[in-house]
Amino acid sequence: MLGYTTVALSQDTVYSLSAGVFLAIGLVSIVLKMGWFELEVFGILSSYLNHLYWLYRLLGIEGAHGRHFEEYRASLALLFFYWLTFRISYIARNIKTDFEEHISTLAALLNVLLLLGVMKFQSVQPELAYLALLVVGALELSLAQLPITKRRRQAFVVLSVVGATLMLAAVPFHYSGNNVAILWLVGAEAFLAAGIIAKEVVFRHLGLLTGLLVGLHLLGLDFRHLLNLRLANEDPALAAGVLFSLCAVVFYINSLGVGSRWKDLFDGSSGRPLLTIHSYLGAFAAASAAWALFSHDWTALAFGAIMLILAALGRVLESPNLQVQYALLGLLTFYRAMVVNLHLESPEHTHVRLRLLTFPILGAAFYLTARLAALRDEPGQRTIRGLFAAAGSGCFVLLIWFEAPELWQPLACMVFAVALSEAARALRYHALAWHAHLLTGLAVFTALTADPGAIRLWHTIPVRSFSTLPVVVGGYWLAKRLGTSDERHLKLARVAYTWAGTGIMVWVLQEALRAPWIAVGWIVFAVVLALSTRWIRYQQLAWQANVVGLCALVRAFFYNYELEQKFWCPISLRIFTISLVAAGLYFLSQKAAPKERYARVIAFLHSFAATGLLALLGWYEAPNGWLAPLWAAFALVLAIVDQRFELDELPWQSHALAGLTLLRSISVNLYVTATWHGISVRLLSLAIVAVIFYALARLIRMPDEWRKRDIHHVYSWAASAIGGLLLWYELQSQPTGIAVAWGAFGLVLFEYGLLRKITQFRYQAYVALIASFARIFFANLTAGEPGEFWGPRMYTILPLVLIFFFVYAQLPPKEENTVRDRRLHFDVLLAYLGTATIVALFYFQFPIEWVVSSWAAVVFALLGAALLLDQPLFLHQGLLLTVGVLARGMAHNLFGAGYFGEGDWQGRYFVLSSAAVILLASLFFAFRLRGRYGIPQNVNPWIRPLALIAGRPEQVVFFAPIILITFMLALKMRSGMVTVSWGIEGVVIFVLGLATRQRSFRLTGIGILLLCVAKVFALDVWGLQTRDKYITVIIVGVVVSFVSFLWATYKDAIRQFL
Repeated sequence: MLGYTTVALSQDTVYSLSAGVFLAIGLVSIVLKMGWFELEVFGILSSYLNHLYWLYRLLGIEGAHGRHFEEYRASLALLFFYWLTFRISYIARNIKTDFEEHISTLAALLNVLLLLGVMKFQSVQPELAYLALLVVGALELSLAQLPITKRRRQAFVVLSVVGATLMLAAVPFHYSGNNVAILWLVGAEAFLAAGIIAKEVVFRHLGLLTGLLVGLHLLGLDFRHLLNLRLANEDPALAAGVLFSLCAVVFYINSLGVGSRWKDLFDGSSGRPLLTIHSYLGAFAAASAAWALFSHDWTALAFGAIMLILAALGRVLESPNLQVQYALLGLLTFYRAMVVNLHLESPEHTHVRLRLLTFPILGAAFYLTARLAALRDEPGQRTIRGLFAAAGSGCFVLLIWFEAPELWQPLACMVFAVALSEAARALRYHALAWHAHLLTGLAVFTALTADPGAIRLWHTIPVRSFSTLPVVVGGYWLAKRLGTSDERHLKLARVAYTWAGTGIMVWVLQEALRAPWIAVGWIVFAVVLALSTRWIRYQQLAWQANVVGLCALVRAFFYNYELEQKFWCPISLRIFTISLVAAGLYFLSQKAAPKERYARVIAFLHSFAATGLLALLGWYEAPNGWLAPLWAAFALVLAIVDQRFELDELPWQSHALAGLTLLRSISVNLYVTATWHGISVRLLSLAIVAVIFYALARLIRMPDEWRKRDIHHVYSWAASAIGGLLLWYELQSQPTGIAVAWGAFGLVLFEYGLLRKITQFRYQAYVALIASFARIFFANLTAGEPGEFWGPRMYTILPLVLIFFFVYAQLPPKEENTVRDRRLHFDVLLAYLGTATIVALFYFQFPIEWVVSSWAAVVFALLGAALLLDQPLFLHQGLLLTVGVLARGMAHNLFGAGYFGEGDWQGRYFVLSSAAVILLASLFFAFRLRGRYGIPQNVNPWIRPLALIAGRPEQVVFFAPIILITFMLALKMRSGMVTVSWGIEGVVIFVLGLATRQRSFRLTGIGILLLCVAKVFALDVWGLQTRDKYITVIIVGVVVSFVSFLWATYKDAIRQFL
């Protein structure tokens, strides 16, 4: 130590340092002789540091720094002698213990490292410094091959590693600008190698710590320098790149190669954390190297390459630290790509060559990294892999967005989405399926927003419609082959993709087709969707078909009805398009049910919609009297189709159309006055409607229970009502013909109902006949001129009488088909209508005073008919009309105004007498009808008295005319002759009673005679004139005597009768 101190203090010239050489030789001799190897370490340090101190005094703190000085060669020679002296000592010594070997290794490393450090300080030509490294490395490697060196394994390895390291570092050192960090790095590696060879932890730690110093140098100096360069320009920085590249390689060799190969040397010590730091320094150095060596768009590629390499190493070594590093590098790569490679400064949709080249490579690198990323099947690892995969997809998406022309973006996005889905299936990596979802969404967005003004056209079709078609195809493809095994995910995705594809297709059709044909295009698409369910068993397609069909319905409803232009010949565009939409809806009603339980609802919905469209089409095309028959014919067609196919929804549609037809007929057609070829449109249209309604009553399908209740005959009733109203309005110019027409119409209905055994038709006939009867009181009975015998009144009412009685006669009493008719007493009603019609006709046909006689004649005819036909009904009518004759005679002929007015009474007496005679003549039939019809046991108590009267018809027929004659005599005769006439009447009645053997008749005659006697003594004797008084008394006396004679003569017979 004193010697070296002396040398250090006496350094005036370079030659003063020569003493240090001899001192080193002497020290080596002592070390080899005595084995004091620790002393050599201090000697090496003293020798080199003394020399460095001398250079410091000579050159300053910066060293030579490329400046030549005179003592350079001498200084270089001294340094070489130092190195050679200590290297010979290292090779030639004999080692007895491991400690001595470790000290020797330390000395060997200090020797070469101090040599290189001092040579770097005094370097006058830095560009040739790499030659020094090559020479020293070659010498070290050569010395390691000497046989004397090979005696010691550790010495051989240390020198070989040092020599090789120096030679390898020579070129990087040269291209790095002779950066001192490389020398530090060499020293670090030498110590690390020595520590591994000698299994000395101190050496290893020295090496690793020296590496940390290199890292700090890179961070604090070299990276800052690189940053300044990059802020200035983007030119490649070769020196910095080489430096950082070498450091990155060495750091990763240390952390990955050495740490894995000699793992047991670092486990359980502080060496492992140092190796981890080396690993991160390696990542930093690698990224910095890429930034230095590559510029502009290529930097991101370099980052990506490093990222991919680290991912591969991390997968092989299962290193979480490497995963963090390539994750950070991935973030850096993506950022660099966004900032630089994307070229945001370029115009939109402009081709940039480097962007087109680099982004696919970056995307592939991210995908490969994602493939290598996950070390274990854990959520965190899956997240890392998903982020890299997302970055890869993002690169391709950005490439498509910026590079693809606007109208080609939907195709590119959809192809990429399909590719991602297929990759997900092949790789069983389902995160790509989510990327496919996002790509599909982007495809939809680009498809909908491309060329918003529809400027680019192919003929008349916007080109964007064609560019959207791949989105539709891709959507359905993804729904079929989405790369996921999660059933719930797959189910939801299929729903979303198919609905999106359908929605986009609807939009495409709207864009591509002309406005009138949009609804047609939609319905055709809906039909295709429905048909596809025959091969693709997927319910959502059926639902989509239903929705598209409804869209077509709405479109047709709000737009197509306004179309007026012609399509072909007389067919308008409105007819053609609406018909096609309706046909499609009918098809969907049978083929678009997603499940059996929805089939009925779907069928009703679409079928009613189609029917509604066609019905409304009829409204637009025939807004006149022909709409009702058109709707009716449509209802008939639906009923016929339902008969063939038994579709539950069609009968209800027929009902609805029939209801509309009925309303239309009543509210419009009845008031139509137009003609068609000279024929009334009202007549033609309503006749057609009525015929169709009758057909519907037979053809419409209803539940059997409904048919048993004759509900289907609502149609026949509606038809008959329409027919009756039609006759009313058509015959307004001939009012008297309405009743006849209704009667004939009723007759036809009755005959058809009787022939076909259809009760409801007969009921309709009855209604028509009742209506015709009522009608005559408003028009027919007052028609014609007063006193006219054969006129409109007669020839319009007589046919009705015939019809009434004909229909009555047609009702068979024992036929099962007409039991209900008789139970409801329609036969009685018809007979009464016939009789009432005759009575009403006679009332208006004959002079007013002769009505009573005509009615009496009707009574005669009715009683005769009752006897002839054996029908008690006519007997009842005769009795009722007899009462009517009595009432008419009393109310009008006797007490009515003007009957006994001015003028003589001739003829009027005959009128009433004729009525009485006719009624008395009817006794011929009445006696024969007496007791002919028994009283039923279950007859109503209220009806029994009437039944008893009907059992003795002769009483009614007798007393009615007697009452008329009696009152007539009382009113007609002079007061003096009333008693006389009554007496004569009493005799006649008594005689009639004797002749007919009717006690009531004889008692009536006697009663009248007693009335005469009483009147004589009570009134006539006191109030009459003398002449009249005598005449009255004489005649009454004669009459009473005559009756007494008859009583005396035929007393026994009379007593028997009484």
